[in-house]
Amino acid sequence: MRRMAVITTFVHLYEGYSVCSVVGSQLRMLLRNGYDTTFVACDGFRPEGIYCEPLLSHWRMPEYLVGSDSDVLESLNDYYAEVEKIVASLRPLMPRIDVALTHDIAYLRNYLAYNQACRQLAREFPHVTWLHFIHSAPWPNRSLPDKDPRSVRFKPFPNSYLVYPNSQDIKRLAAQYGVAKESVKVVPHAIDWENAFDFHPLTRALIQRYELFKPDVFAIYPIRMDRGKQPEKLVRLFAALKACGASVRLIIIAAHSAGQKYVGYRDEILSEMATLGLTDDEVVFTNHIRSLPGISPRVLREYQVEVPHRVILDLFRLTNIYFHPSSSESYSLVCQEAAACGNLLVLNEDFPAMRALYGPDAHYVTFSSLGEAFRLDFGMPHDYVDLAEKVIGFLGNESTIRQRTRLRQTRNMQTVFRDWLEPLLFLSPR
Repeated sequence: MRRMAVITTFVHLYEGYSVCSVVGSQLRMLLRNGYDTTFVACDGFRPEGIYCEPLLSHWRMPEYLVGSDSDVLESLNDYYAEVEKIVASLRPLMPRIDVALTHDIAYLRNYLAYNQACRQLAREFPHVTWLHFIHSAPWPNRSLPDKDPRSVRFKPFPNSYLVYPNSQDIKRLAAQYGVAKESVKVVPHAIDWENAFDFHPLTRALIQRYELFKPDVFAIYPIRMDRGKQPEKLVRLFAALKACGASVRLIIIAAHSAGQKYVGYRDEILSEMATLGLTDDEVVFTNHIRSLPGISPRVLREYQVEVPHRVILDLFRLTNIYFHPSSSESYSLVCQEAAACGNLLVLNEDFPAMRALYGPDAHYVTFSSLGEAFRLDFGMPHDYVDLAEKVIGFLGNESTIRQRTRLRQTRNMQTVFRDWLEPLLFLSPR
C-alpha cells in the first residue's frame, strides 16, 4: 500500500477555515482505509481532534509566509535562503513516501517559498507523485519569465497533477499552469456527517454495519411494538419498493418492546420479511440486533431496550422520507421531528388527525385502520406495488429531497474516497 504525506502550511486550526475541514476529512479517509499517512505542518502547530490520531505520523517545517510580491523581489537572497530551509526540512521525508498531497501550496502567493521548495524536491525525488489540491478560483496566467520567482504559480509542476473540487473550472485551471486538461483531476469535497454533526457512537455503528449512506429510500420508524403502529405495513411497502428497483433501508426503532407480546409481534413480521425477499440488512429491528462494531454486548443490550433520542435525530439527517402508518396517535412528535429535519412526510390518510396536524404539505396515502388491515401470506399485493410507485414519484418530484439523497449517496466520506481520491493515489509521476 502506498505511503502518503499530506502537506500543509498550517500553524493553527480554525473552525471557520474550510481548508482545515477538508484536510481533516482527507486524513480520516486515508487512516480509515489503512494508508500509512504523515501530516506535515509548520513549526508550532498543535494537534487537535483527528490530528491527534495515534496512527497519524507528524512532520514539521519552518514557517515562512511571503507578504507581497515586492517583498520577494526586493529580498531575493533572503527568499531563497528560506526556500532552502524548507527543502532541508522536507528532504528526509521524501524517501519515506510515495504520494504527496499538498493544499494551496501550488496556488497561494503567500506560500510561494513552499511552492518553490516542493518543486525542487519533486525534481530530486522523481518517484513521488504530487497531488496539488487547489481551493480557490483559478487566476489568469501572467506569463512571467522563468527567472522571476513568482512564475512558479503559473507554470507546470514536476511529477504532479492538479486537483480541483469541480469540473467546470478545469480549463481555466489548466490555463493558469500551462498544462493539458488531462493533468487536472477532480475530487469533490466530502461531507463528514459523523464528525460535522457529532453523531452518537450508536449512530456511527449503525452507519458502518448497515451501509446507511447507500440506499435510495431510507426511513426509520421509532415506536413501541404495538399493533396499532402497523410496522408490518412499512415492511410490505419496502418489499414493494425493492421490487420496483429501489435500494432500501428501514430501521424500526423498537423502544421498550421486550415483552413477549412485542417480541412475538416482531417475529411475525420477521417471518413475513423472509417471504417478501427482504434481508436483515434491509429491514432492521433495533431489539433484534445481535452485534455492532465498536459497541459492547452490555451497551447493546441497553440499546435494545431504548435507543437514545439523539440517535433518532442523527438518523433523520440521513433519511429522506418518513412514513407514519399508525392508526393510534394523539399528536406524533416524531412526525414533527422528521419534517423539521427535512424529511418528506407520508402519513396515513385513514387517520384524520394526521391531516389536521400536518396539513397540506405532507403526502397522504391509504395505510388503512387497524380493523381494515390484511395479512400477507405470499406474493406482493397490488396495493403495495402501486403505493411503492407513488412513493418513488414523491421522491423524484421533490428537488430538495433528490438533493439530500444525492449528497448522502455520493458525497459521503467513503464514496468520495473510493470513487474520486483513491484512484489518484496510484497515478504514476508525470
